[in-house]
Amino acid sequence: MRPSIDQSIVFTYTDDLPAASTFFREVMELELVVDQGRCRIFRLTPESFLGVCDLPHKADEKSGVMITIVTDDVDGWHDFLTAKGVVYVKGPLHRPEFGIYTSLFVSPHGYQIEIQKFDDSQWHKGALPNA
Repeated sequence: MRPSIDQSIVFTYTDDLPAASTFFREVMELELVVDQGRCRIFRLTPESFLGVCDLPHKADEKSGVMITIVTDDVDGWHDFLTAKGVVYVKGPLHRPEFGIYTSLFVSPHGYQIEIQKFDDSQWHKGALPNA
């Protein structure tokens, strides 16, 4: 039997921890739950978190990483963040090939952040028919 998973944290890396932290705390208004000095962890949902770290041996390649936030209010997030000066790369727009409504911007520390809604609200419940 597989052991349980209680929470998840996705860690990203930066050369400017104060700027990245300010973006998540003040622009996106995420709750800072842990400040470890060189890493800070922000709450996305009750059981999922986003960490940002400035470490000496960090990964420098950001192009292969996308942070996706799933919500029913893609347009609301777009309006909220655009009003705070966030410039979007794409969207909001519908991507029928993926079954999502999506938008995309790049964070100040260089990571793509996607805000999306699945067409199928039951996407996380298991395998889809005909999959």
